[in-house]
Amino acid sequence: MSRALRAGLLAVCLLGAFQISRASLLAAAPPAEKAEEAGSSHELLFETINFILLAGFLVYLYRKRGRAFFNERSDTIRKSLEEGRQALERSQARLADAEKKLAGLRDEVKALKKRAEAEIADEQERMWQAAEDEARRIEEFAKARILAATNSAKLELKNYVVEQALEQARSKIQQRLDEESRKKLVGFFLADLSSKTKSN
Repeated sequence: MSRALRAGLLAVCLLGAFQISRASLLAAAPPAEKAEEAGSSHELLFETINFILLAGFLVYLYRKRGRAFFNERSDTIRKSLEEGRQALERSQARLADAEKKLAGLRDEVKALKKRAEAEIADEQERMWQAAEDEARRIEEFAKARILAATNSAKLELKNYVVEQALEQARSKIQQRLDEESRKKLVGFFLADLSSKTKSN
């Protein structure tokens, strides 16, 4: 319908321009030609009436259907603009929401990084403490082993010294005691033993 309306308006404009240019040519023509043109002036009158009727018909069409068409078209454009505005608002709201989430995500990443750094520092401290405790235990164990080995060596040395002393004493006693001294010593021992037995 809009194409037909546009074509009609174009035709009216062209016909009007033609009529105006023809009237100006007739007014500028010499008098001899005006006589010849007198017969055609009736023609001009009919063409002007046709032009007015056509223009009136087009105005009628415009008022009857064109106004509704243009009102409908403007309403459609207005609705489209409103929908576009609403879509823009929704997209801006989504963008703002996404930016908030992104900012929150950045903060969350920073918090996770700080927490990880703190956990790493705590773990390093715990590992250092565990290493120090283990070194202390190893040192204490080594000291205990050294002390035990030292005591054992001392005991073995004492036993060795006692055995050597006994061995030397035995060899000296054997060198000093002969058979007769042995018999006397055994006799004194038996006599002492028998006196102790009687007193009990």
